[in-house]
Amino acid sequence: MAGITLPIHSNIIDWVLQNIQEDHLDTADLHQLDAWKTGEKQPTLRQLEDMSKKTHIPFGYFLLQTPPKEVFPLIEYRTVGSTKRKSPSRELIDVLDQMAAIQDWMRDELQADGMDKLSFVGSYGLHMPAIQIAQSIRHILELKTNWYSTGKTAGDNFNLFRERLTNCGVLVFTGGKVGSNTHRPLNINEFRAFTQVDPYAPLIFINTTDAPNGRLFSLLHETAHLWLGENSLFNHPDWSRENVNLLEQKCNAVAAELLVPIDDFRSTWDSSVPVEEMVERASHYFRCSEAVILRRAYDNGKIQRDLYMKLMAVQKQHWKNARANKEKSSGGDFYNTLLSNLDRRFLSALERSVLQGTTQDTDAYRLTGTNRKTYRAALARMGGI
Repeated sequence: MAGITLPIHSNIIDWVLQNIQEDHLDTADLHQLDAWKTGEKQPTLRQLEDMSKKTHIPFGYFLLQTPPKEVFPLIEYRTVGSTKRKSPSRELIDVLDQMAAIQDWMRDELQADGMDKLSFVGSYGLHMPAIQIAQSIRHILELKTNWYSTGKTAGDNFNLFRERLTNCGVLVFTGGKVGSNTHRPLNINEFRAFTQVDPYAPLIFINTTDAPNGRLFSLLHETAHLWLGENSLFNHPDWSRENVNLLEQKCNAVAAELLVPIDDFRSTWDSSVPVEEMVERASHYFRCSEAVILRRAYDNGKIQRDLYMKLMAVQKQHWKNARANKEKSSGGDFYNTLLSNLDRRFLSALERSVLQGTTQDTDAYRLTGTNRKTYRAALARMGGI
């Protein structure tokens, strides 16, 4: 058996190279793929299995005669103006697959339990004012207009808003890599968040490689997508609002109104104070990025466009510096991170189903991206269901 080799069609190798990041492979791997393409060599079963793991391309794809046609509906909702790719990264594909599987499982569970559809999903149209949509979100989540003053930081308010969404039936997951694989980080330039709209189990995923202010803005932006009933693959940072379509503009406006209510902003802004100082003050007051304050000031005629563009360029550099510092930071406690990334309502429902015998242990490990040891340890750390 060791001597058996498998022929690989050259067009499959071309497809593989187009759908991976070549810097994930070393020179020897690339030479090996080239040799398979030309027919100079043919891979053994073990070599093909190894290449499948390295490229994160399903093993069976290598054996096809023609390239597979992968269909990812959510990719169609990629934010206009985002970084263009010929195809989504394998990391994004794997996260989308995992979240889709989780959503399917949760929907089946909720329907089996006789749960009703969530009335707020798709309850508003694009023509509705952003202020009115924001008011509805605060009403459903039982938040006051000045909810932003509850926490001391953007991280605190992210956790509060996420908790309220979870209580209302929204699944919220976070993560900065595929599962627990530190060698497969999620690219912030590819996506910051995405939303999979569903009347029973709406799901939001937040890329945690973004800065805390960015994660908070993304969560509010994606929440607006749920109220509008539109899927989302969000890429724009909170310092950029240019060249986006009407849907994204509306969701940005809703997020801004939730973060910095217009009436509160107007009563807080003091035109006698230098702009840079006022922006910093307001940023601390509303627990959000200076970029959001700048946009609020520009939209309400408090600063001119030239100054707005100049200060936004500074914010872009600050964002890049924050990203660089985050990449240097440690990952923290493994199980705390795992539990933070998973939606606890989902995890509790999953474990109840396992205990009842309606879901296999192996399916629980697959859905959570864990194994027996980490799954059980995470539940123990959480304190059970």
